[in-house]
Amino acid sequence: MAGVLTAGIGMGVVATTLKIADGGHTVLDTTLSSTTGFLFLLAGAVAHVRRASNPIGLLIALVGLALFTEDLQFADEPLTHTAGLALAAASSPVIAHLVLAFPHGKLRSRGERVLAFSAYAVVFSSAVLGLLVNDDPRNLAAVVASPEAEQLVKRLLELVGALIGGGVVVVLLYRWLTGRLPQRRLLSPVLAIAVVGAVSTTVGSALGSGHPLSEPLLDVYRISFCLWPLTFLIGVLRARVGNAEMIRLLLERDGSGLAALVQDDEVWKDSRSIDALNAAAGLVLDNQRLAAELEERLVEVQASRARIVAAADDERRRVERDLHDGAQQRLVSVVLLLRMAERRLGDDLTPAVATLLRSTVDELQATVTELRELARGLRPPILTEAGLIPAVRSLLDRVPIAVGLDGADVPRLSGAVEATAYFVVSEAVTNALKHARAEQVRVRIRVEEDGLRVDVHDDGIGTADIGGGSGLHGLRDRVRALGGELTVASEPGSGTTVSAVIPTDG
Repeated sequence: MAGVLTAGIGMGVVATTLKIADGGHTVLDTTLSSTTGFLFLLAGAVAHVRRASNPIGLLIALVGLALFTEDLQFADEPLTHTAGLALAAASSPVIAHLVLAFPHGKLRSRGERVLAFSAYAVVFSSAVLGLLVNDDPRNLAAVVASPEAEQLVKRLLELVGALIGGGVVVVLLYRWLTGRLPQRRLLSPVLAIAVVGAVSTTVGSALGSGHPLSEPLLDVYRISFCLWPLTFLIGVLRARVGNAEMIRLLLERDGSGLAALVQDDEVWKDSRSIDALNAAAGLVLDNQRLAAELEERLVEVQASRARIVAAADDERRRVERDLHDGAQQRLVSVVLLLRMAERRLGDDLTPAVATLLRSTVDELQATVTELRELARGLRPPILTEAGLIPAVRSLLDRVPIAVGLDGADVPRLSGAVEATAYFVVSEAVTNALKHARAEQVRVRIRVEEDGLRVDVHDDGIGTADIGGGSGLHGLRDRVRALGGELTVASEPGSGTTVSAVIPTDG
């Protein structure tokens, strides 16, 4: 690349000097041709710096070098003039190669390779034939000086060049029509310049050199051709921006766990495509982050609810212990003292006082019984000592209706799980007695893959509602606090089934 740029700059200075010294060219023609050549060199250098792995930059610079070598034919020195005649159309096959290889820098299909090879072969073989029949005295390679043959070779070169140029335009149109939007955005400027140049030169040639519009059309071609290297450079830069955006996207998102992105050469041609994907990837990442935060908070809430349940159970046990060891024992002591007082005083008590003492003892005895029932309802000692199944069986033994229990194979579980399952059975059986007017209750307790499952079914009137403010609603919250779920199926006349699934690690 450095050699091409060095040769191109030197050849550009020589070509501009030769054109000025020749005196047969207008200022506009000399300015535009020199500017076009240097723009191709500049565009190739920038493209190579931005994308060194893509040979498209070298091809762009080669077009500028070939354009300048064509002007060697204006030299007076015979050897230089002869070389210039041999390279009089050197830029044409390089331009065809550049257009066909843009923007990847490679010829991808057999048709593209055939077009490029044909352009090189036809142009340089025709140039050699023309060199052999050229009658210019400065031509050192002339064999037979024949203006007719030279003109024939020139016409043949124009015809074949037009066919090759038409094939290149057809390939561009096919790419544009079948390509996706990013590819069309890259090809549109190149195609537009090619069409403008082709139309202007074709119309100008058809009108003839003597027509008033011939020279303006030629100027249009020169100006459009001067802008062509800029379109190639813009395409290369846009493709480079796309790849840079992709790399930035991967670097920014990779640390956050987003899946890696695979480059598609047809997609990463426009920075707007990258912006759209960046936005979409950002939304995905934000959703993932929000989902992770939500899951983390949900786990925290579940853990908090489990701690609340555990704390409530601990508080129940403390209250039960305090009732048993404190108030209950003191009330029993008071009952004993009153009975001892009644025995010692005996006949000294008036009938009214004796009746009052007996009433007091009876009330205290009823209070002790109520405290015992209250303590048993909080958390029966048998649940802690013997486990869930014995505690449920003890509960069902006090039920005044027929109850069936299936749960012989249930092992010991954590205290929170056993207590929750016990309260599910207690609440469901209590509702069956109080509200459902049931005659039979079936209780089934078993350990399944998803946890401990408790089913309580009664043959009552149904119509139970878990959201109706009953104890089942609070019980469902307790089950959910352990990561489980409680459901109620109750149809009028079909009884009620209360089902709870509690994770065994709750």
